[in-house]
Amino acid sequence: MKKLMSVMALFVIGLLAVSMVSASVGDSLQITEIDINGQDDITFYTEDEVDASNVDNLDSVAVDEGEILEISVELEASADLENIQIEAELYGYEYDDYQDLEDETHTFDMEVSGTGTTSRVKDLEIDLPNKLEKDRYLLKISIDGQDITSLVNYVVLQIEPSRHGLDIADVVFSPGSTVKAGRSLLTTVLLQNYGDKDETDVKVTVAVPALGISATEYVDEVNTDSNNIDYEDVEEMFLPIPATAEEGDYEVEVTVEYDEYETVSKTYDLHVLANELYQTSDKLILAVGPESQTVAAGNTATYAIALTNEGTASKAYVLEAVTGDWATASLSDTLVVLSAGQNKIVYVDVAVAGNAVEGAHVASVAVKAEGEVLQAISLNANVVAGSDDFNLRNGLEVALIVLVVLLVIVGLIIGFSRLRQDEEDEEQTYY
Repeated sequence: MKKLMSVMALFVIGLLAVSMVSASVGDSLQITEIDINGQDDITFYTEDEVDASNVDNLDSVAVDEGEILEISVELEASADLENIQIEAELYGYEYDDYQDLEDETHTFDMEVSGTGTTSRVKDLEIDLPNKLEKDRYLLKISIDGQDITSLVNYVVLQIEPSRHGLDIADVVFSPGSTVKAGRSLLTTVLLQNYGDKDETDVKVTVAVPALGISATEYVDEVNTDSNNIDYEDVEEMFLPIPATAEEGDYEVEVTVEYDEYETVSKTYDLHVLANELYQTSDKLILAVGPESQTVAAGNTATYAIALTNEGTASKAYVLEAVTGDWATASLSDTLVVLSAGQNKIVYVDVAVAGNAVEGAHVASVAVKAEGEVLQAISLNANVVAGSDDFNLRNGLEVALIVLVVLLVIVGLIIGFSRLRQDEEDEEQTYY
């Protein structure tokens, strides 16, 4: 029995010791000043003082709904303290379970030299919603730390409606937050008047600055309902997205101007899909006719290269021909500039040396643009022993083949180009 009583006594003594340590350490820190939105000398209360009084009878600080609550807390410590954290929270908000009205600092230390004190100021912010009713609310300032128990004080806030207060309640895009270049974005804006005054001649602008487009509508009047929130729809606005817009994410800015000098803005994300009919491309189509020829030593073989610019911008092409010792090559054009959809035929004359070895040989033509090789073309030549009859007959045959091939190539290119253009015209739709 005595042993049990001894254990209990030690337990009680331990609790009292802990309580005394906590109280003594807690007494080493106090709040010396609280500022709200630049207002100093604000009265703040302990938890016991708030419980013992009617909140309506306590001194309060008037702030407007919808504004940012800037809180400055000054602390004074008389002993070293570690890992301190300040939290500010507004109580009494109807939708607190969806939107917490609170802020907290990072942990910090306070060091005190000798028997003096150390002061420190910490700032916090709380965004007051527009839906706060005109009433009194308690702002709780609590301080916790590694070596202290909770230190709690309260500030009484008197929330007042703003004289002028407009906000963007909602924005709806159609067909949605993704739109194809060349089509239009339909924007619907819902305004919210949470102020004490009706607003007239309200200007609403929707813009995509990166694309250089915007639309504006004016609202004659946005009413308020006896200090309660009221809403007003803005007439639909159309933003034509340029057909040449590149695919990517863009910011849509919605701006509301009211009461001559007041402005409120919000940004939204918009994804633009590329319109393949209008995207800049560097597509080059090459056709060769004929690719292989039989030519007698000492004679010249003529090849034709058809170039077609299937891109959407003008392009300059440089052609370079290379052969071995068996022949020399010359081009009818070494620089070809083609507009979008334009084509041109370049002739390559390959002069075979008189002492060229009979058999298969290859000449090559490189097509370049902006210093880069787009494509290398191989021209095959079967060199045979030369004779006057063969040379004359071969020359006429080659000329006829080249002419027929070129006519076919040009006809196909023009035909396919026109067919593609017709299909694009049929597919193109504007909203």
